[in-house]
Amino acid sequence: MIDISQLQSQPQTNTDRVDSVLVIGGGVGGMRAAIDLAEAGLHAYLLEATPSLGGRVAQLGFMFPTHDCVLCRGTSDHGFGCTRPSISPALLDHNRHPNITVLQSSELVSCEGEAGDFRVKLHRQPVFVDPNLCTNCGRCAEVCPEERPSGFQLGLSSRKAIDKSAPRSVPNAFYLLELTDRCEDCAECLKVCPTNAIDIHAQPADLDVHVGAIILAMGFQPFNPAEMPELGYGRIPDVITSMQYERLASRSGPTEGIVRRISDGAIPKRIAWLQCIGSRDQRHPYCSTICCMYATKEAMLAKQRNPDVECQIFTMDERAFNKEYDLYYQQARDHFGIQYTRCRISAIDEDPLTGEVILRFPAGRMHEEAAPGQGPIQEERFDLIVLAVGIRPPGAAVETARILGIQLNQYGFCETDKFSPLSTSRPGVFVCGAFASPKEIAETILDASGAAAEAMRLMHEHLGGRTFNRAFPFLTHNEIPDERSVALEDPMIAVALCGCGGEISRTVDLENVAIFASTLPGVVRSKAFPLLCFQAGLEELRSWFEESGANRLVIGACSHRTHEPLFQRLISECQLNPYLVELVNVREHCSWVHPNDPRGATRKTSELIRMGVERVRHARPIHKIERQPARAALVVGGGPSGMTAALTIADAGFDVHLVEREGELGGNLHHIYFVAEAENPQRLLRDLVNRVVAHDHIFVHLHTELVQHTGSVGDFRARLAKHTPDGAKSETEIRHSVTILATGGSESSGEQFLLGQDPRIMRQSEFEQILAHQPERVTKLNSVVMIQCVEPEGAVEYCSRICCTNTIKNALRLKILNPGCQVVILYKNIITYGFREAYYLEARKRGVLFVRYTKTDLPRLSLELAGARKKLSVDINEHIFGKTLTFEPDMVVLSMPVIPSQGTNDLANKLGLPVSREGYFLETHLKMRPMEFHDEGIYLAGMAHYPKFIEEAMAHALAASGRALTILSRPSLQLGGVVAQVDPQRCTGCLTCVRTCPFGIPEMRYDQVGVGALGGAAWIDPARCQGCGTCTAECPARAIELEHYRDEQIRVGLGQWQVPVISTGIGGAD
Repeated sequence: MIDISQLQSQPQTNTDRVDSVLVIGGGVGGMRAAIDLAEAGLHAYLLEATPSLGGRVAQLGFMFPTHDCVLCRGTSDHGFGCTRPSISPALLDHNRHPNITVLQSSELVSCEGEAGDFRVKLHRQPVFVDPNLCTNCGRCAEVCPEERPSGFQLGLSSRKAIDKSAPRSVPNAFYLLELTDRCEDCAECLKVCPTNAIDIHAQPADLDVHVGAIILAMGFQPFNPAEMPELGYGRIPDVITSMQYERLASRSGPTEGIVRRISDGAIPKRIAWLQCIGSRDQRHPYCSTICCMYATKEAMLAKQRNPDVECQIFTMDERAFNKEYDLYYQQARDHFGIQYTRCRISAIDEDPLTGEVILRFPAGRMHEEAAPGQGPIQEERFDLIVLAVGIRPPGAAVETARILGIQLNQYGFCETDKFSPLSTSRPGVFVCGAFASPKEIAETILDASGAAAEAMRLMHEHLGGRTFNRAFPFLTHNEIPDERSVALEDPMIAVALCGCGGEISRTVDLENVAIFASTLPGVVRSKAFPLLCFQAGLEELRSWFEESGANRLVIGACSHRTHEPLFQRLISECQLNPYLVELVNVREHCSWVHPNDPRGATRKTSELIRMGVERVRHARPIHKIERQPARAALVVGGGPSGMTAALTIADAGFDVHLVEREGELGGNLHHIYFVAEAENPQRLLRDLVNRVVAHDHIFVHLHTELVQHTGSVGDFRARLAKHTPDGAKSETEIRHSVTILATGGSESSGEQFLLGQDPRIMRQSEFEQILAHQPERVTKLNSVVMIQCVEPEGAVEYCSRICCTNTIKNALRLKILNPGCQVVILYKNIITYGFREAYYLEARKRGVLFVRYTKTDLPRLSLELAGARKKLSVDINEHIFGKTLTFEPDMVVLSMPVIPSQGTNDLANKLGLPVSREGYFLETHLKMRPMEFHDEGIYLAGMAHYPKFIEEAMAHALAASGRALTILSRPSLQLGGVVAQVDPQRCTGCLTCVRTCPFGIPEMRYDQVGVGALGGAAWIDPARCQGCGTCTAECPARAIELEHYRDEQIRVGLGQWQVPVISTGIGGAD
């Protein structure tokens, strides 16, 4: 990471080389965009207005629908770093990548220039604590007399004026919230800081940066329910927002994950969630997209922790429209017993005697309940009310738009075009995430990688220019000295102990531990140092280690998750392999957890040091494989996603093989004639096809299928089979570095609701063709009934996401052509998320009738002879008024589910990829890696992932392209490292590893000789192995070992303690 002081003293002025991008916003979107740009060899300035990174996701405890704790996703191996980057800052690539400069507490001041050549002025506020000197000891906060409400805990607890923004933040350092009148006279924090990291006289700084593109990842702000006083927020203490509930439910929250009432601290027995607070109303007519699901998640978490708690969600529609979300909703309702009530609460009262919160609503409106009439007013009492607040544009939206000269839409979000979803109104300025429209985490991640891809395409001449090295377990752009071999040397171990500015040394007797360490076999030198991680300490450690003549190093300090790369780099600079260093976590495992037992902590430290010495004694050098990637990509599928991906990569200067099994490009775009936003999809189709066909770097393979796919990232081999109309077949093989699957989806068919028995009963796509090509036929219609959520018999139930908007689009088109036609839409839930809610409202204004039905009470269609023709009728039980409605329409239009493209399973088998329960390709992680598989270099896009609108599919394709360009642009790839290896002479060919590997990596190689001259042995591709160790643990012949975690290295941690308990010196009570 670039030093900010260098940026201040030497602003970038070289106009011939503008290879930097400014990313505004340090949340998940900004971090994802920055790391993609950095990986592609561009430089990224990551600008964040607050003192730490993470954005709104930093305040979440769990993610739906998997309920993964955000603590579980801490490294680049899980996507982009941590979803809450407060966990392990040095493992976050954005905080250590040499191509990223993080600018916290900074804001945009001005911007001049054009795409490819922007000159930007920034203003940086002081945080008064140098993060490079702060050891995270917390002594400053202990002595600070000033308290403030905690912004991170949303006012549910307090913090000191000097404190951290979160339990662990990025940077993992304290900062002064504001310089108060007492600070100058108090100065207690200055007295106790062991490293003089605090400077209360720090001044603001102005920075000038020169960038080629700007990405807006500014996120959103939650709606403030104080604007709706009738809901009691701020008046009734036990009415809280959904974000406050997230903090209460989080293990790092003010109540350590135990949800309690604000008023009295009691654990609530009845909790209600009120939906659409600040959404879908007259002032905020759009849908905030995420509220239904996060409320369901919060209710499920409450039930998981306390099965006796009653949870009730008051909702308008349950919009569970994304992948696996419908199943999640069904589990909440049917398994956990969460009660959904279709009603919007307009006022909240409090019982002054009991403190209970009182809700009133019409009876007979429970989910799936067919009670007649609205019923009398029902009163319910709850212990806690959670307001599911909606999404508002970020607070800086208007000012940022003014500075950059970009347009905002009518709701205050960033204006984008339908078919350019990540481009703003100013060329060279791109947008991602919730600043463009309400979005959840996965969509923000996709947007971020897609916006990065747009910047890469704009600045393609500089791709790969900022080189860095992944040959080591740490990132570097500097030259590392050639490694010397220690194969013929006996292990000679040096032990260095860090006092951590007193955080360790005030509890652990490091001098005694050093004496003990010197007695261990193979240890040639041991010493206690005051502080190792600062530059002066590192230089002292380097000199001491080189003088010792040791060839291995044990560090007794803090977590390997935060500091191991630092010491791996140091030992590499001493010409040793970085895996010959072992870090022992003395701070977290000894001094911090045993502060009142110094002798016990000292004994435990000695034991851990002994284990570290034994482990590093058996360590072996590990080297990665270097590979020159092929400068070509394979894209399977010639629809809008596939063509978008191909064009993005080709515009960046790389060859693309675009494979389409049909005889023409375009996919589903051929059947879409208009969209709700009034754009012309047929014009988009012509534009994409013409650009693809004319592009010098795109090779189109029509009538072609992928028949074989082998190899690994950087060196894939694909065999393509072309089938010509005359029946001839030819095959060709191509070599490429990355593969993008954009195979799309299709509208299903079936026999539900008499489909296929009468020409008046048709699917939505067929009706759209009539609207487009036979408008005169439409003008003669008197009545049309449209039925949503048609489920083919035996099919998996899920929401196809696009159907409701598609139906409303066709209904509006019908109303334009024939205003007098009666249009009735029968539905379960109306899914018009985001700004699409406007079309739902417009349809109702134009007289479209919406009648709800339930899964247990479906509409009934009948065909009866009436003279010379059959009479078509539709009956439905209307639940609000308790009546049966009968319609005699001229047409019945069915919304059939969107299903995966034919051949998806076959293609998945050829590539060894998983598919979801719905039949779509299954990504690595639903939230964090929605465009990736575990096999690096293979990506998915568009409706190969799940049903999507055109612009969403294109954004997904841009994201996949962005990830692909991070591979294609590198001069070389470094693969392998800590991976499993098979000893073929011990392999019995039992296939246990093949069966148990969760990623399908091991395979049988019959050119190897197994145990007893057996023909064939297992082989694990080091470029594909994920290093999980499952095969190592399961192999019955112990023929597989995981590098750096071999049996002899693990055994040292098993068995009894070997450090004795003595009355003085090392040791402690049993």
